[in-house]
This record gives sequence, structure tokens and C-alpha cells, in this order.
Amino acid sequence: MTRAVRAGMDFISALDRGSLGGLARLCAPGATWWVDSGPDRRGGDPDLAPNGSGRFPLHGVMRMDEKLALMRALGPDAFPTGCRQIPRRVIADDDVCVIEVEGFGVHASGLEYANRYGFVFDVDAAGAVVSVREYLDTIHAQQVVGGGATVPRSSLDGRAGRADRAAPDLAGAPPSVVSSLAMWPALARGDIDAFAALFTADATWWTDSGRDRDRGRPHGRGDIGANGPFHGTVPMAEKLHAMRARLATGAYRSAAVDVTAHRWVADDTLVAIEASGDATLGDGSRYQNRYLWIVDVRPGGIAGVREYCDTLHIADIMGFEAEDA
Repeated sequence: MTRAVRAGMDFISALDRGSLGGLARLCAPGATWWVDSGPDRRGGDPDLAPNGSGRFPLHGVMRMDEKLALMRALGPDAFPTGCRQIPRRVIADDDVCVIEVEGFGVHASGLEYANRYGFVFDVDAAGAVVSVREYLDTIHAQQVVGGGATVPRSSLDGRAGRADRAAPDLAGAPPSVVSSLAMWPALARGDIDAFAALFTADATWWTDSGRDRDRGRPHGRGDIGANGPFHGTVPMAEKLHAMRARLATGAYRSAAVDVTAHRWVADDTLVAIEASGDATLGDGSRYQNRYLWIVDVRPGGIAGVREYCDTLHIADIMGFEAEDA
């Protein structure tokens, strides 16, 4: 077990127990916690808003001590019977650990909270957590924990997130990483045939499902016709059909979504990629999302993709009603 895996798993365990002191002891001084920020794209950008958006739960970057103080102030009243955090899959090297997690609790409002997360932990040489990045279904988080409050819209001046920074150097990268990253040039060109050729015949694609929590169960059967991108697990053939249909409607002024990978972690057949996406929609709006992709690469091609991103931004900018998602 690497120091990153140990730190990440200990962090999820402390979060599961509701031990804020345990979380604090795992972190280095100056550690931060990031969550994306819905329609407020500037508020979630670490460069443009290094102190975050000031809104909970979609707060951008927060200092860890401030985040834990806020959680302490909210106290057990937010989730009177606790909020479980169950780790499912781990991808890691010595310094970075990615953990897929399923959470469940009953909020004080009576609403069930059942989110799915991709946590990314950076650790230092001593094994202390220096950064937590939490990718989750922001529609569901805002609905339950944020009380459904409206999030103001803002856009980035340039490309999405940190897309102006150089992509990782692929020299010596494992074949699984090369295969995973080959998706994005094809997608940026709008070449769905080239994109499709990278996948196995039985491949699947998962994204979370907003207000319909049952549809997004990772090991269930999703429904891509129910509400566009918030579909759960669907066969890749259905995903490709929906992508072609969206391009055919003129949804984009750009060819499609231009995705820039910022870094990756590979472990056996799994590759975790942090990335940002940028597109100009047909009405001139800017789609500027931030992603964590979990890609399962097999000898015959990509067998599965799990897409963690800011669902509330999608609902806001692409015309899918968050109330119905």
C-alpha cells in the first residue's frame, strides 16, 4: 500500500465516522479541499478564485481548516444519523490517490442523500494530505445539502479551467494511458466514428443522474433517453447514438467539446484522468466543465468510462432542467 493509498483510505474512513479531528490529523498545514461550483465557473477555478466561491456546498477551493470548521458548525444536525462513505475502487501511485466512493445519509430536511464521488488526494513525502478534490453530482448536492438555493452564473474569460496549461508528457506512458487520451482529439474534431473505434463492442459509459438517484446506480441499468446526459450506466452504442444526434442538431458552434487532460494516474487496467472541457454552444454560451474520468482499458479497447463532472453546470448551460434531472 502506497502512502497515498493509506492517506486516502484513512481520510475516507474518518469521513465515514464523522471524525473531524481525524480528518485534521491526516492533513498537512495549509491543505485545501476543492468542490466544483455549478453555474459559477469562476468560483470553481483555483487560479481565478483561490479562496473559492464562498458558497456551501459548491465552494471551489477552501482551506482545510476552514472547511472542517464549517462542517463542525453544521454539526450532526445536518445528518442526524450520520452520512456513510463507502470506498469502491482505488487508483494510485506514491503521491496521488483516486478513490471512487458511494455516500448515503438522511439529511435533516428528510431528503435522502445518495451521492457518488471521485476523490483525488495529493499527499506529501510524509504521507500527509495536502489537497483533496471532490468530484460529485453537484445537482444532487445542491438540492439536498444546499437547500436548492440558486447559484449565480459566471464564465471563465479563457478556456475552461486550466486548459491553457500543458497536457502531461506521454513519453513512456503506459499503453492504457495512451489509449485513454486518444479519445479527446477525436471528440474535439467531432469525429464520432474515430471516437467509437476506441471502444470494445460491449463497452459502457456512466455519468451520474441528478435528482433521479436510482437511475445513476453504478451497477444498475441507466436510461439515456430519460434526460440527456444524466443517464447512469448505458451501452456505448446508445451513448454514441445520442452524441451523433446532438451534433446533428447544431448544438455546438465548435466541432464538439475540446477536452484537455491535465494529469493522469494509471493502475493495472484503470486510468484516472483529471481534465477540463471547453465548447461554444449554438447559442454562443460557453460550456466549461471540469472532469475526473475513470477509464477501464482492456486489450481490445476501452471497456468502460465513468465520468465525474459538474452536473449542475451541464443542466444550467445546455438547457437540461436540473429540476427534472
